[in-house]
Amino acid sequence: MAVNVPEVLVLDDQDHYVTVKVIGFYNAATNANSVIVTANTLRGANTSLPCILSLTAATYTSSMNNGFLAIEYVSSVNANSKAITMGRFNDGIFNQYIPNSANTPTGDINLLQQSLGSADAFTLVLTFVKEFQGTYWASPSRGAGAWANTQVGY
Repeated sequence: MAVNVPEVLVLDDQDHYVTVKVIGFYNAATNANSVIVTANTLRGANTSLPCILSLTAATYTSSMNNGFLAIEYVSSVNANSKAITMGRFNDGIFNQYIPNSANTPTGDINLLQQSLGSADAFTLVLTFVKEFQGTYWASPSRGAGAWANTQVGY
């Protein structure tokens, strides 16, 4: 594992969801943004359209004396939109749908690492649902055809 750079492992990439594990260890002051999931590289993605992902479950543990982490939905135009923030000594588990709220979303997922310092560490297991037209989004244009190479949405 590289120090000061999060390591991302795709644990499961199915028709309707993707689960990733993100691990980080820091030995120096760090402020960084790292794209941890590039949506159009996932199974079934139609690479000519934004393939929208929304957070649906998370398990996390963090041992940070200094800063915080945030999972963000990437926007192609404006600032990214935060889905969840974690900090300090923090453990958690949740199963809650948090829709992608980015203005003009790309579908990608960013990890904001703010004010991390020596001996700060974390492990995240994140599950994202692949958005299908008319399934979760109120707008029928979002997700339409993005995951065209997979089964019809549920």
